[in-house]
Amino acid sequence: MTLQTLESPRLDAETTESAESAENGVHGVHGVHGVPGESVENSASGGDGREHADELRITRRRMLRTAAVTLGALAAGPVAEAVGGARARAAEYVLPEGFNGDMSDLKHVVILMQENRSFDHYLGQLRGVRGHHDKQVLRFQDGTDVFQQRDATGTIVTPAVSTATWSDKHNFYGANGGRWDTWVKDKGDHCMWYYTPDYMPWMYSLASQYTVCDMNFCSLHGPTIPNRYYLMTGAAGGEVTNARQNNYSRTWITVPEQLQQAGIDWRVYSDNSGNGVGGSLQNGYIGEYGCNVTNSFAAFDPRKADAADLEPGTGRIWKANSFVYAGATTPNDDSEANLDAVLRDLIAACEPGAEHPLPEVSWVVMPAAWSEHPGFDTVHGERYMNKVLKTLQSNEDIWNHTLVIITYDENDGKFDHVLPPRPEAGTPGEFSGTTPYGFGPRVPMLLVSPWTRGGYVASEVFDHTSTVKFLETWAAHLGKPFTCPNITDWRRSIAGDLTSAIDFAHPRPGPVVIADPVTGTPPKPPRDRMKPRGLSFHPHATFSEDRSSGTVTASMTLTGGPEGKAVSLQVFADQYLAFDNTPYTVTATAPRSYTWDTDATDGRYAFSVYGPDGFLRSFAGQVVPESESESGKRIGIPRVEAELVRGRRGVVRLRLHNDGRHPVRYTLEANDYAGGTLTHTVPGGASKTVHWPTEHGYYDVVLTADTGTGWTQRYAGRVATV
Repeated sequence: MTLQTLESPRLDAETTESAESAENGVHGVHGVHGVPGESVENSASGGDGREHADELRITRRRMLRTAAVTLGALAAGPVAEAVGGARARAAEYVLPEGFNGDMSDLKHVVILMQENRSFDHYLGQLRGVRGHHDKQVLRFQDGTDVFQQRDATGTIVTPAVSTATWSDKHNFYGANGGRWDTWVKDKGDHCMWYYTPDYMPWMYSLASQYTVCDMNFCSLHGPTIPNRYYLMTGAAGGEVTNARQNNYSRTWITVPEQLQQAGIDWRVYSDNSGNGVGGSLQNGYIGEYGCNVTNSFAAFDPRKADAADLEPGTGRIWKANSFVYAGATTPNDDSEANLDAVLRDLIAACEPGAEHPLPEVSWVVMPAAWSEHPGFDTVHGERYMNKVLKTLQSNEDIWNHTLVIITYDENDGKFDHVLPPRPEAGTPGEFSGTTPYGFGPRVPMLLVSPWTRGGYVASEVFDHTSTVKFLETWAAHLGKPFTCPNITDWRRSIAGDLTSAIDFAHPRPGPVVIADPVTGTPPKPPRDRMKPRGLSFHPHATFSEDRSSGTVTASMTLTGGPEGKAVSLQVFADQYLAFDNTPYTVTATAPRSYTWDTDATDGRYAFSVYGPDGFLRSFAGQVVPESESESGKRIGIPRVEAELVRGRRGVVRLRLHNDGRHPVRYTLEANDYAGGTLTHTVPGGASKTVHWPTEHGYYDVVLTADTGTGWTQRYAGRVATV
């Protein structure tokens, strides 16, 4: 059975729709961003350095023609139907034969980390994710938003389509104090370029049929190797550069060592071509680009190993493939023969009756030219990943019980619009001096498995340590527990363990049709946009004012979620005060508050609270002094109580109060999702209650009042639905 890569007008749509027919409501079609009044198509089509972009542009068609001459057509056979009862009907789901409907069905985890791409850069055009159509975004004090970045001259640069391959600056970076407003100034206008589905047919085809994690961040706002340390060890040991890599000098414990101690089999699959200690190949189609970071740790130094460490099948040096780099034994070109060679051990492990079968946990590490690192093109990366998936799918028993985690180490300076979680000053283990290590920008993550199939988007916050946490959760289920000691308490509380993205109770095994990475165009997705996975928790922020003291306060809370769950909320002044990021870590047991003293701003206030998964609160107005409100004047004083009512559909209960004597006319307007426009006039001393609808729990409503004080509030986010 092989992974099919034929172009097809239909991607098992009947299967997906029937399986999901019990649920309705979709993530709405959003407006586009760019210069106000322009669409993405218009704002991305010219100006802001695009003339120079044309000079660098390499068309995918020309690149594909070149690749096809070398490669030839990839074989593709007939589409196989899902086995057992995996072609599920919502009303009569039947568990496929050989499945228990829980985590015990998972036999293999394969981790494939590619190089240096941001989420917006690769998947910003995927409908239903937080991409270029996002409306719940950071706004700046000049009225522009995060998609409108200014260059050094003040000219606005917006996201733009490109087909070029290019590199950007990606050194350890403080993200301008978390203000997220100097991308072009710091990185150049190329950082705003992105690819479209027709340029990346394989990626979009795969994403549309499995699960995309659109709140997945790199662990450190910096380069490759420290981020790969986070993936394999849960931390980077305080390192923020790629210096001294692959020299067997680090001493903190790694996840492979912990797996070995717990009795869980593991292996690193990579080509070991190079030139001695530290001599990983930095270009070409062989080697592993220095990205097998076991070579950086003393525990895997082959020069100090005994015979047991080197023993095929059991030795930790053998498992890590951390041998001193050797001369090339593989054809250094982009041929199928090269892929067969650099993936030879993985291919052999997936054969029935293999001498060294696929272990429980695997890391697959690519050569440079297959890595997608900017400067190298995407089509070769898609070919490489496709080969890995085809290899796994060649063995039905493996494919139907494997989770493949495809992700990227860091963003290479490429723009992403979503604010990452940010630790508060002094958070243990999360700062290099006064600069937080992370989180860095979002990077793509796709979960490919029978339990993630169907075109879903998972929006819990993840980072590279989430993969480690998932292995911990799985190991505990297997009765072989371990706990990585390197992950900080703060990071553990913020980043999930991937389980909210995976439905072990409803597996859908079997192959799917994926667009060919060389010649294909995306087959029709199962639905017109990705469907969100539900979450068991939600943040909230409510507003209050103290007219006697002239202060206003946002009270931030978290409801639901696993024990110890936290969210990072970030407060920005929209007017009157400096535009700075004030982060707060909020848990169910530790709510937080932000207070604005309006005595310093002539009674006025305007600020917003941003958080994960589209969470946004905006509050603006002018405090009416208590003396004036009690003087007998006929004035209206609006006050709103907002409550998130969790449930399968979820609603936002808004109690509209009038604490004054003159009627207040409220206008409620959906900025996104359901709700439309409503008006309510509330007499003095009275109140009215509105139940605002949601879509899959998502809401975005703007309230204004006709008091002449600029009073407005906005509530956006998602109510817990599970």
